[in-house]
Amino acid sequence: MSVRQQGGSDRRPLSWLGFAAIAGGLTLIWLYFEHPELSKSTGAVYPLLFLGGGCGLVAWGVWSLWGEARAMIDRLRNRSAHQYRVRMPREALLYFLILLVLCAGAFLGGSNMLMLVFGLMAGPFVLNGQVTLGMLKKLSVSRTLPARATVGESFAVKLSLTNRKRLLSSWMVSAEDYVQGPGEQLQPVALFACVPPASTREAFYEICPARRGVHEFGPIRMISRFPLGLMERSIELGAAERMIVYPRIGRMKPLWRTPVESGDMAFESASSGIGASHDEFHSLREYRSGDNPRAIHWRTTARRNELMVREFQHSRRNDLILAVELWQPPRPRPDDLTRVELAISLAASICVDHLQLASDSTIDLILCGRETFHGSGYAGAASLSGLLEQLALAQGGDAAGLMTAALTAALTARNRVRKVLITSRPAEQAPQAGRPAAADVRSDAHRVLADEPFEIYAAGPELVLDYVEFTDAERGETA
Repeated sequence: MSVRQQGGSDRRPLSWLGFAAIAGGLTLIWLYFEHPELSKSTGAVYPLLFLGGGCGLVAWGVWSLWGEARAMIDRLRNRSAHQYRVRMPREALLYFLILLVLCAGAFLGGSNMLMLVFGLMAGPFVLNGQVTLGMLKKLSVSRTLPARATVGESFAVKLSLTNRKRLLSSWMVSAEDYVQGPGEQLQPVALFACVPPASTREAFYEICPARRGVHEFGPIRMISRFPLGLMERSIELGAAERMIVYPRIGRMKPLWRTPVESGDMAFESASSGIGASHDEFHSLREYRSGDNPRAIHWRTTARRNELMVREFQHSRRNDLILAVELWQPPRPRPDDLTRVELAISLAASICVDHLQLASDSTIDLILCGRETFHGSGYAGAASLSGLLEQLALAQGGDAAGLMTAALTAALTARNRVRKVLITSRPAEQAPQAGRPAAADVRSDAHRVLADEPFEIYAAGPELVLDYVEFTDAERGETA
């Protein structure tokens, strides 16, 4: 019978009783046919005892061993990812073909010299396979990803390889990573020339993602052909990791801030006591001719025995409501997908520009595509990362909840707010870029939002390049 070992191990020994049952059953069947007096017996006792008992023992033994075989196959499947894989390169195949020719010639021709040459050439072939196994034993690898990444910008990934062997170094080990992103697959490779015993070495590789979204890294395949390159052995190590790549971000041109500076943009003030501009205290300085006497700071003047005035800086707080309509038809064409990506890239550039230049301003981001997202951002890296992450994960859709989400944000807005809507609809379905929507706009949401009023921009290649300047990280050029 099959016995499972008790304790923490899941390993199951082979059933020796199964082998014994098969051997005993076959023995009974052999005895029945070997002795004629048993087979010629008129009664049913001997056939039932020998043939029936033998077949029963054989069947029980096969059933017991089959359960053990299935358990062993399951264990091998679970460990398949951590097993060594052997592959013969093209050069090794040619080398092996030469060995076969030498071996055949030595046997057919009876030539000891050919047999000697065959042995001399077969030795390095076998030795290379064993050396590659030693190179990959007791290795561990880890991956260090950057905190953030952006489409179109190269970034470096650090691989750390640890050799836990006490005496043997690992030579010429290459690490092949696997990167799976939306619509793209990358296989970067890093080479470790030598990793001494009980030490760690680092290597880097660079990739430039072309798509935003979630990118999965790993597992890492360690490969060695050392020293002759006649045999390639590999093993998968390291854990899989995920990383979110932000949309492509550019620098906003002065044209984008022109409406803000001239006051022509869609502003509304919820409190008449707070204007578009106010002065904030900056520092104290010496009095100059023409300064306002009311700005004199008398306590500091008395202490320093000279006139000191308070210096103010002109500050403007520009809060922003940014609604992004990621509309696309049920069966999108390449142009529809391109407009969605342009809308997301423009929105990401606006978020970065707004939160970096206006330290005391806020931004309400509304994303409406396949799903609707509403979030707020303040000046700071943590807040900006959250908004860019949502933009990276956004997907185009019917944008059914645009009007409700945008109107809710507009009604709850504080003080002075600039309202902007970026849409991925075709130009014929959206008003002229940068101007409020007209009455002939086909989208009901656009028509309602135009009454708020919202500045509506149709995301297209020409419009985006009018407001955003992108930098080609690889060529150092701007577009």
